[in-house]
Amino acid sequence: MSISFAPMFSPIRSKRPACMRGRRRWPLPILMMAFVLLVVGLPPALWAAPPAVVVMSVEEAAVNPPAEYVGRTEAIQAVDLRARVEGFLEQVAFREGADVQTGDLLFVIEPAPYRAGLREAEARVAEAEANHVMAQQRLGRLQAVRTGGVSATDLETATSNERQANARRQEAEAALETARLNLAYTTVRAPISGRIGRAAYTRGNLVGPASNALARIVQIDPIRVVYAVNESDLQSLRPDGAHRGWVSRLRLPDNTEYPLAGRFDFIDNQVDPDTGTIAVRAVFDNPQGLLLPGQFVTVQNRRPTPAHLPVVPQSAVQADREGRYVFVVDERNRAQLRRITIRTAMGTQWVVENGLTAGETIVVQGVQKVTPGMEVTPSRAASAKE
Repeated sequence: MSISFAPMFSPIRSKRPACMRGRRRWPLPILMMAFVLLVVGLPPALWAAPPAVVVMSVEEAAVNPPAEYVGRTEAIQAVDLRARVEGFLEQVAFREGADVQTGDLLFVIEPAPYRAGLREAEARVAEAEANHVMAQQRLGRLQAVRTGGVSATDLETATSNERQANARRQEAEAALETARLNLAYTTVRAPISGRIGRAAYTRGNLVGPASNALARIVQIDPIRVVYAVNESDLQSLRPDGAHRGWVSRLRLPDNTEYPLAGRFDFIDNQVDPDTGTIAVRAVFDNPQGLLLPGQFVTVQNRRPTPAHLPVVPQSAVQADREGRYVFVVDERNRAQLRRITIRTAMGTQWVVENGLTAGETIVVQGVQKVTPGMEVTPSRAASAKE
């Protein structure tokens, strides 16, 4: 008996049409390469045309933008008032925060002990003077009768006593001068004109030379501003007076302009090698007290003569993480990326410090369509002067 086994699975037949059976499939990369070769082989007239952009020639303008620096105000004179003698504070004779003049009475330390000390010193001077007169008289008598049996020892003793009496008189006079000074030190007066701060001690406190400052006076009119100038501006800031043509002004923290111009009074003698700057100081009149020591301000310096610098429309300047740039079109109509440094704005234009020269051609419209090295189709725009 024969047993036949039927196949459990029937063979899978291709569902491709009969016309496609036996044809070879081409991999996708080969097809893409063929497409690229086909496109490259097309006539140039069928390629994409270079983007149309508007260009203009860079022009220079006589500009005098201010060079701006961050400065800090400081008092030309500042004094910490201190007690020079010890005693209880008897009087505080000023209003805190008020303007004071040189010689104004500010503090009084109890003077009674020092008046008594002065009288005692005066008495000691009188006593020393009397003793000195007596010693002089005795010495004179001995010198008059020296040939009449006065011994040399007696004469030498009298001479020594006179000299000692004279020394004690001088010592008493010095003590008297000290007593007068101590009494004078019980009144503390303003050594300079300026604005006084708060009193560190009130009436009844014990003060003395070891105490902290009683108060502080700062001169606010005039006042000076200290800041650092860049190396690029050093040629105009010279000790020979070339810097005197500069005009220095201030912008306050609330962005308002200070009404009075300043004048330079100090330029340091060396450049800071770490920052490439040099310390400069300017003095400003401050009659209304708008400026106070320790205040941060913006210093604006203008050169004595305008500088001729390139100016470009603000629309032509782009920015990225590395800074600002423009596209410069060369003689082959290719756009090249150029990094620039902006000094300041002038209306709708940027004043360029570095990176461009007059006569170069830049893209001013259609910048978004341009990439570095791309060929463009330029058309001229009106110049900045127009």
